[in-house]
Amino acid sequence: MKSLKKLLISSIILIIAGFLGLGIVFFTGVSSPGLNNFNTGRSYVFRAEDFCNMMGSSLQPSENINLTLDSVKELAEDYLKKYNRKLKISEIMEFSQNYYIEIIEEDTGIGAMELLVDKTTGNIFLEFGPNMMWNLKYGMHPRMNRSETSINMTIDEDKALKLAEAYLNKSNLNEYVDDEAERFYGYYTIHTKDKDNNISGMLSVNGFTGQVWYHSWHGFFIGMEEYH
Repeated sequence: MKSLKKLLISSIILIIAGFLGLGIVFFTGVSSPGLNNFNTGRSYVFRAEDFCNMMGSSLQPSENINLTLDSVKELAEDYLKKYNRKLKISEIMEFSQNYYIEIIEEDTGIGAMELLVDKTTGNIFLEFGPNMMWNLKYGMHPRMNRSETSINMTIDEDKALKLAEAYLNKSNLNEYVDDEAERFYGYYTIHTKDKDNNISGMLSVNGFTGQVWYHSWHGFFIGMEEYH
């Protein structure tokens, strides 16, 4: 009986440790050698849908509510009022899973934050991933004062694009890097395109470490509106 109890306790500890390890990767975006070659045989940051699939749930919306680009724009404008700063919408992209909204500072033109709107509820919130973990001014762990308007990242836009291209080549996603990168406080966000030059999705590159984080939670691209 004692041996059986020890075996059960050991098994429970291993299961808990495994889920804790997945949680660290999922919430921090830190890739682990042990998760390389997971499912697809390529090295990448653990994806939200992989975690949901393992837990028996899904990111697929059950029923979309009646949202449009105009209504999403209104939601974003109301959301930005709480910041009491000169922030404006740069673009809104519709994906099968959600709406993505890029917010920039009016005075500097630098990306301030990225927002998502849930298609099933209409809720608007800060995008998870790089926007929360790498954003040094508006993210979860800000290191900059809100009055600061410049940041010297060690990786410039050209280097970020090359790192993103290398990542896509290695990942075999059949996607290609756009020719521009949107600069945020601590990272870059870049559109990805298919072989016909149509937008497929996006990824981000850390402006200090060069780590690439693919935005795998959007689903299929549907359309977009840019605001200048």
